[in-house]
Amino acid sequence: MEGVKESARKHDRVLEIYSRLLSGEIIRKQEMADEYGVNPRSIQRDIDSIRDFYANRMDRHGELTEIQYDRIAKGFRIVSAKTITLTNAELFTVAKVILESRSLCKEEMEKIITDLIGACLPTEERKKMNELLQNEIFHYVEPRHGKALINSIWELGTAVYQHRMIQMEYQKVSGEVSNVNIKPVGIMGSEYYFYLIAYIGDKDKEYPGYPTVYRIDRIKKYRITDERFHVPYKDRFEEGEFRKRIPFMFTGKLHKASFIYKGADINAVLDRLPTAMAERREDGSYLVTVEVYGNQGLNFWLKGQGENIEINENKEKVVSV
Repeated sequence: MEGVKESARKHDRVLEIYSRLLSGEIIRKQEMADEYGVNPRSIQRDIDSIRDFYANRMDRHGELTEIQYDRIAKGFRIVSAKTITLTNAELFTVAKVILESRSLCKEEMEKIITDLIGACLPTEERKKMNELLQNEIFHYVEPRHGKALINSIWELGTAVYQHRMIQMEYQKVSGEVSNVNIKPVGIMGSEYYFYLIAYIGDKDKEYPGYPTVYRIDRIKKYRITDERFHVPYKDRFEEGEFRKRIPFMFTGKLHKASFIYKGADINAVLDRLPTAMAERREDGSYLVTVEVYGNQGLNFWLKGQGENIEINENKEKVVSV
């Protein structure tokens, strides 16, 4: 009979500890032991029982719950962490996007995909996914710079978030190295490379509103300073809007251009130029206008379209998409 009572007391004690953890309370073994008149080892066993309950258990929202010891608070607390829960189809798609972007060195790319497969899939599904991707991973051609960029991208992104000035050495296409002080405002990825978008501190007033684009792999050295810069809300940089107007990563003044498209699929143009507007003409061609920063990148692309493109010499205007 005494054993039954002891079991009931332990049961009530475990539920009480569990309830307190859920409410956010810090559980300290000695305090609980004194409260219930038991040995601290009994409290530790109670906590271990709750840990066992949560071990490898994920709720329907993908939350993984653990009981962790907080060294600062000197007690146990309950911690929930969102886990990666991609489906096989989602994971395969993400892996293909990473591979097709060819923007990372092979070592970094392979680690990301391997970690995703390990985190998202049960053991029996990993073999299938690995077999689907292994040939493409084996033949992956990394960018010629061959540099590991992930840590730099994160550090520069943090500087963007914290509005911190950056001092850096940047190597231009010509090989010339320049020293610049910049105000970083965004990180972008496009066609094999990652870019840092920034304003050049000494030229803000001379060229207001037109940021400079730096390829991150060409940054030889950088130092994130403690100096902060202010971005008024009305002047805040919006990567999404900027991306629409710089599809080729060439900078310059914002302007509009127009041309006539005679190809078979106007959607190929509209997808390539996010700000483009097109109006169908009587002969089946399209009059297209687009708003972009600079004209160098757009001109390169137009020349590559051959007979599908005709310069809009009559300066017709587009009124609808």
